[in-house]
Amino acid sequence: MPEPISLHPATSNAVHLASVRSASPGSLPIDLLDDVSRRLAFVTLIILVVSPANLIIAELTDPGVNGAMEYTNAVITWSVSLLVLYLARTNRIPPMRLLDIGLGYEVFVALVASQTIVAQMGLRPSLTWSGVAVWVLIYPVIVPNTPLRTAIASIAAAATEPLTVLLYARAGSIPTPTMAEFTRAMFPNLIAVVLAVAISKTMYGLGQKLKKARSMGSYKLDERLGEGGMGEVWKASHRMLARTAAVKLIHPEVLGGPDGAANPTLLKRFEREAQATAALRSPHTVELYDFGVANDGTLYYVMELLDGIDLATLVQQYGPQPPGRVAKLIRQACHSLYEAHLNGLVHRDIKPANIMTCRYGTDLDFVKVLDFGLVKRGQAPAADAAQLTQVGTVSGTPAFMPPEQAMADAEIDGRADIYGLGCVAYWLLTGKLVFPRSSVMAMVIAHATEEPPSLSGHKAQEIPQKLEDIVLACLAKDPDHRPQTAKALSKMLEWIELDMPWTDEAEEQWWAEREATKEQ
Repeated sequence: MPEPISLHPATSNAVHLASVRSASPGSLPIDLLDDVSRRLAFVTLIILVVSPANLIIAELTDPGVNGAMEYTNAVITWSVSLLVLYLARTNRIPPMRLLDIGLGYEVFVALVASQTIVAQMGLRPSLTWSGVAVWVLIYPVIVPNTPLRTAIASIAAAATEPLTVLLYARAGSIPTPTMAEFTRAMFPNLIAVVLAVAISKTMYGLGQKLKKARSMGSYKLDERLGEGGMGEVWKASHRMLARTAAVKLIHPEVLGGPDGAANPTLLKRFEREAQATAALRSPHTVELYDFGVANDGTLYYVMELLDGIDLATLVQQYGPQPPGRVAKLIRQACHSLYEAHLNGLVHRDIKPANIMTCRYGTDLDFVKVLDFGLVKRGQAPAADAAQLTQVGTVSGTPAFMPPEQAMADAEIDGRADIYGLGCVAYWLLTGKLVFPRSSVMAMVIAHATEEPPSLSGHKAQEIPQKLEDIVLACLAKDPDHRPQTAKALSKMLEWIELDMPWTDEAEEQWWAEREATKEQ
């Protein structure tokens, strides 16, 4: 099945609520909302280029026209533009808040432009378009917003020029215009506001149509959680039930069909695998609600939406985990895999990003295994099957790939997943990959030929010898030398006596601290 969509570099997680951006799509098309940072950055770059260009052109055409005020305005405009550009590029600000910052930026630029225009020209000739009017018209095209917000910002931006004219006239810096002169000069600003709002209303209509079009079966797509090379993951809601879900979309061109159409053979394979996943009943296997193909050929899976963190992100953010917690997490993953193996199914892509620890009802550190590869026991991947988790000759993820899978062995069974769990445990305990290498091929070869280094050699923390022995047993090159079933591995972990077990109190404290950090 498809590789989980990457929500940030070096991690992938299809369904966790913790990574949901706190923006609300409102009436805007969600694609445009997701693109706010890039669009706002583009606008600031325009101003960063135009502002000094105006100074240079003015000086070339009329030497000495630029005074201290013009240079001061240029410096201020550059400084504010660089700040907004930084905020847009950090990707840490929710889209709707970034939109608000952009509206403030729109008014600021208009104010500076108005001051420069009036100081140099006074009242413009009748019915001529100033830079302010052009800015008011262009901004909502590049950075769309809701009609009401666009109207408020456009009116405020367009009003900066007439207000500046009145202030300069009152101060005696320019002649006081008549009402007719004033009205004719400012009429283009009014037209710009009307057109800007009209553009926003068009976006509003597009958003409504897009919401109606973007539905998968009984589920309505509400918010995009992430995207990657395979497709997208969305937060969705059922049309009739009060239930949210995660919907994974796989675009038809990814499925290898001619002219962008999905390959019927692959669709049958996905359908079989989806049915097999739905039949699994372990509470530690992500629940699959629905599966289908949309009218445009997009394949979709509807899964439970989880509130938690994948194990890749867990270590990246919090470092190596206590042995007691690692044992608990791996044992729960064993529960999921043991049922799959009994049903003749092999995951084939066990890695930290495909295992989540969650808040699940009243339970904490509740493990869910995601994204089953699901190949029948003893069956090699079909020759025409897309290698959906790693481009190359074998499927899977090189950093966690068992030797028999790396060598494209036809006889792959559940013990391949045991090896993957060993790699995951190694990662959790040390914060390191078993075989960190500079290339994919070197990593695959290492898994196939080299003995894993000792866990205790990493000095990340004290690791009980019995736990290290179990992890290294999982990493045996010969499947016969590994724990033979996921249930057997779980029992081995259960029997380990730890000096510092992962208690309910430690668990509750960790999750409470995480929630407090998220709220900051």
